Order: sequence, then structure tokens, then C-alpha cells
Amino acid sequence: MIIVLCRAAILFVVIMISMRILGKRQLGEMEPAEFVIALVISDLASVPIENIGVPLLYALFPITLLVSLELLITYGTLKSLNFRILVCGKPSIVIENGKINQSEMSKSRISVNELFEQLRGKNVSDISQVKYAILETSGEFNVILFSEHSPVTVSDLKIEYEDKGLPIAVIDDGKLIKKNMRIRNIDRQWLDSYLKKRKLPQPKEIFLMTIDDQGNIYISEKERKR
Repeated sequence: MIIVLCRAAILFVVIMISMRILGKRQLGEMEPAEFVIALVISDLASVPIENIGVPLLYALFPITLLVSLELLITYGTLKSLNFRILVCGKPSIVIENGKINQSEMSKSRISVNELFEQLRGKNVSDISQVKYAILETSGEFNVILFSEHSPVTVSDLKIEYEDKGLPIAVIDDGKLIKKNMRIRNIDRQWLDSYLKKRKLPQPKEIFLMTIDDQGNIYISEKERKR
């Protein structure tokens, strides 16, 4: 049992490192080659765990090889458009200027119901409002509306808007994040004084506290246990 646990721990670390090297992608954003390699790696890792008679290197070497191949493929797709098309395919335009491209839908094996489902996911109910609907090589569905149907932005209304920047947490579940406190140029003395003036509890009783670029503060206290 100890041998199995040790093997599982080693393979877990190897797979985590491999996934880290391959990059940050969600499952739905993976290219076909990346998805296949992820499946094969998981299959290779399961063999020496299930059968302790199989040497651990029988999994480690192929996993290393697959990660290396994926890096080579990624490099090739960055350097050559033709190679990228060969490996990843091309985006499919399933709606163009408000009209459904039936041949592209057939090639991509998308039914009308699936098309409507994807559009509803983008808060679109009228196909005539869609300038382009594109099925990306990763499987993601993107919709571009005609300009007259696009959501109004602040710049369209010519309204001055102050960008508050990115709020960052200085307290997370009662713990001080000192790195972020330095970014916001605050210290523990300032924090204690701020909380005291507003009759708020000590940091250990605060679930989340964030400060944005303009100094705006958000605080959420921990829920009391009943």
C-alpha cells in the first residue's frame, strides 16, 4: 500500500509540473492536440499506480516525451500559420451578416438547437442582430453583433468615467496579505486605526477587505457561527 501511495504522489507531482509547463488553459479552451496529450498523460499515469509490477519510469519517460512534443507543436503553431491550421484547424463562421452558413454548420456538426443554445448563452435571441458568430478552434463560441445592436458603452455616451482600477485583497479570511498592503502603501498601524474609527472588528474577524487604485475600500465581515 505504501508503494502505491508513493507512486501516486510522485506521478501527481510530475503531472502537476507537466500541466504547469503546458500552460494555463481551461478544458474548453484546449486545442485538439493539447486535449489528446492531456488524456494520454492521465492514462499513462494510471498504469503504474494500478500495477506496481510496472516500473515507474515506464510512465515518467512517455510523459516527459509528450510534454516535449507539445512544446514543439506549440512552437510550430506560433511560427507557422500553415502548421497551426494543420494541427488546430480554422475557426468556422456559422453566421455571417445575419445569415446562417449552413455548410459551415454541417462541417462543424452543429444543429440548429445547439446554435440557439450558444446564442442564448451570449444573451442573443435574434439571429438578424448577429454580424458574425464564430466557432473557434478551441470550441468556444463567439458572437459579434451589428453596431446598432451592440451594448452602449461609456465612450458612446461621451460620459467621463473614472477608472477605479483593480481591487486587491489586503485581508483574506482573517489573514493579512502583506505584499498587497505594501502595494497599497498601508501598514498594520493604519489598518488598525481605520478599522477602529469605523467600529469594525479586528482583521482576524474580517473575511475580505479590498482596496482599489483610488483608495476605495470594500469590507466583508466573517459570518457569526450559530
